[in-house]
Amino acid sequence: MAKRLRTWSALAGVVMLVGACSNSTATPTPGASAAPAASAAASASAAPSASAAPSAAASASPAPAVPTVPTGYTELDKALGADQPFKGKTVSIQTQWVGGEGTNFAASVADFAAATGIQIQIDSIGSSHETVLKTRIDGGSPPDLAMLAQPTPVLAYAAAGKVIDVATFMDAKKLSTEHPATIGLVTQGTHIWGIPYKADVKSTIWYPIKAFAAKGYQVPTTWDELIALSDRIVADGSNPWCISAGGPGDATGWQLTDWVEEVVLKTKGLQYYNDWISHKVTFEDPGIKAAFDNYVGKIFFTPNYVFGGNTGIVNTDQKTTMDPMFNNDLAAPKCWMQKIPTWYGPDFFPDQRASGTPSKYILGTDVGIFPFPTIDPAQKNAEGSADTLMVLVDRPEVRAVAEFLATPAGIQNWIRAGSAISANSTTPADWYAGAYKLKVAADIANNAAGIGFDASDLMPGKVGAGTFWTQAVQWVNNGGKNTDAVLKAIDDSWPTQ
Repeated sequence: MAKRLRTWSALAGVVMLVGACSNSTATPTPGASAAPAASAAASASAAPSASAAPSAAASASPAPAVPTVPTGYTELDKALGADQPFKGKTVSIQTQWVGGEGTNFAASVADFAAATGIQIQIDSIGSSHETVLKTRIDGGSPPDLAMLAQPTPVLAYAAAGKVIDVATFMDAKKLSTEHPATIGLVTQGTHIWGIPYKADVKSTIWYPIKAFAAKGYQVPTTWDELIALSDRIVADGSNPWCISAGGPGDATGWQLTDWVEEVVLKTKGLQYYNDWISHKVTFEDPGIKAAFDNYVGKIFFTPNYVFGGNTGIVNTDQKTTMDPMFNNDLAAPKCWMQKIPTWYGPDFFPDQRASGTPSKYILGTDVGIFPFPTIDPAQKNAEGSADTLMVLVDRPEVRAVAEFLATPAGIQNWIRAGSAISANSTTPADWYAGAYKLKVAADIANNAAGIGFDASDLMPGKVGAGTFWTQAVQWVNNGGKNTDAVLKAIDDSWPTQ
């Protein structure tokens, strides 16, 4: 596990480009450590087996999101040829993206489908994506391609001989050079088991801008200020926090691990964080116990802090967590803050979720995002994540689609929607111009001393997406009274080899 940890300063480099186009004055700081997150999705819009067919041709303006030939990738260049050699071929891809995310991904491949004649079948599995994917792979009927948020199962599938080594058909040097932040997480020697696709910043808290201003609330920058604000909101008769650990599907509990990881990064630093990922630091270590009891528990279990109380955290659907914030059209929020990555909104705002049309609430005007506050001033770290594409079936047209998704053009239309950061470091900076969420991500990454990749996604699957999730759920449901037993159970589940 330790060999897979990499310095993740490259993500700061990616979002530095965003900041440059958003008039960000943040100064990038080197030295980040890595690990990807459970980039969960919810609800459905891009229906299962939705097809991005050639008939969905891109409009004349803006220009189609298709790379210029030569691209540096053999099958991709062939696919984009005037003779359309793969026209009529179907390539399937399973993703965890539904709702607005599913729509944005479908848009990201539509121009390529129109240009090449390849039928791209998108299987959007919002609930139990990993379980469905494992069943398909183990049953011998995998999709051609699949996205995963966690690198650990990518490597596990590789060890079982279920994944194609993309270095066998792609320019490995080009791929690695263009994806320096995350490629090491799915690389073993000369083998590259996945293609990094989308990066995210997770150290973010959503809040109602105008309601804050009306109450005279100030955005907190330190932990003490965050607690003082929470206490003030309670005194004003409301609940400061919207928190959910409910799903989607089998993914219940990942949100709780994000809280713990955030605190560990901001109290103990990157080296300790990475030692925790590799189990040199155990869950029963005092630093991890303090993260649970002294910080996360303070938010989760202080009376009236959480809308619905701690027993509502697991029972609240992730898709609807922030709905009480929109009470009386955001004028009288019933909860005021939600810690969730930047991908959450506006895709899951109540109006957009219900209608499938763009939300009336404007990011940066009605709803905003602020960085998770500093705890220890000496530990100015942030948390990040990324999604990886696996190639599960080897055919020329599958290679062409995989190579397309390795290029900046493969996520260009998602960036145009203002909701994605490409994992490809050659993505043009001006693509990000004017996107509020991406500027926030840029500022967070550029002001961080280091960026830690989601720890649970780098831990062995039995732990990271297993006992860490399930035991954290038990901890929340018990009001934090069983911390020692929970931490011991997680440690006891760690594989011996």
